[in-house]
Amino acid sequence: MSVKVSMKVNGKPVSAELEERTLLVTYIRENLRLTGTHVGCDTAQCGACTVLMNGRAIKSCSIVAMQAEGSDILTIEGVAHADGTL
Repeated sequence: MSVKVSMKVNGKPVSAELEERTLLVTYIRENLRLTGTHVGCDTAQCGACTVLMNGRAIKSCSIVAMQAEGSDILTIEGVAHADGTL
C-alpha cells in the first residue's frame, strides 16, 4: 500500500507517494537523489545515514519515511555551501 508523504528537506518542500515500508534513507537517496546520506551497516550502528529531523540527529535507516511526515529534514547537502564545501 502506498502513502503520500510530505516534508521539508534542506528547506525545500517535497512530497511523494511511497510504499509504507520505504525507509527515510531510501527516499532521500533514491527519490531525492541526495546521495551524501549513506547506508553503511544496515543495523543503525555506524551513523553514515544520520540526518537532522526537526533539529535532532536520527539514523534515517531506522525509520520509515512516513514517520517523517511534516518534519524538517537536514542532510549533509543542506549543510554545504553553494560551492559544495562545508
